[in-house]
Amino acid sequence: MLAVISGADMDRHSALMNQVFSLRHKIFVEEKGWEQLRQPDALERDRFDDAHAVHHICMRDDAIVGYQRLLPTTRPHLLTDVLGDLCRRPPPRGPRVFEWTRFCVAQGHREMRPRGDSPFLELAQGVVEWGMAKRVDTVTVAIDWRLMVIAMQLRFFVRPLGFPVRIGRDEVVALRMSFNRETLSTIHAARGCTRSVLDNASWPSAA
Repeated sequence: MLAVISGADMDRHSALMNQVFSLRHKIFVEEKGWEQLRQPDALERDRFDDAHAVHHICMRDDAIVGYQRLLPTTRPHLLTDVLGDLCRRPPPRGPRVFEWTRFCVAQGHREMRPRGDSPFLELAQGVVEWGMAKRVDTVTVAIDWRLMVIAMQLRFFVRPLGFPVRIGRDEVVALRMSFNRETLSTIHAARGCTRSVLDNASWPSAA
């Protein structure tokens, strides 16, 4: 089950969010080498961690093993204000489009081919379920290009917005990815179950 925390509620969950920011720093700065994100306190936060962000946190017992953030594209976001050089054409924007950012899985919980109880699949299902609940059907992302293949295998409809650019140790590509119930069914099959990963999710009523 994913913990879902809105940016407006971050102060109520400050201890958990500090663990999130620590994980982000370990993965994106120390592991991936995105030095522009380095912080003296080893907590990776940026100006988009505001009241409009949505945080999905994947837990195993008391440990955070995965994380992702969703940002509305109707406001400034990474592909418009920070990583614009990744896009050869303007990225899609609108109320049905969110930016999917800071996706990460902790070391020791990664798989070459995610299956079953994988945090990777739990996070991917969380995006689709959350999107269906909020009438969002498209996300934009900036990810290592190798993850594009896995996204396509999970039946996300992928369109590159530009060419890969090296950031730290990654070759990062900007993508537009749409999803529907076929995507959700494919993730269910990969996980071997159809249980929701969102607490009190209402997504089935939002076709």
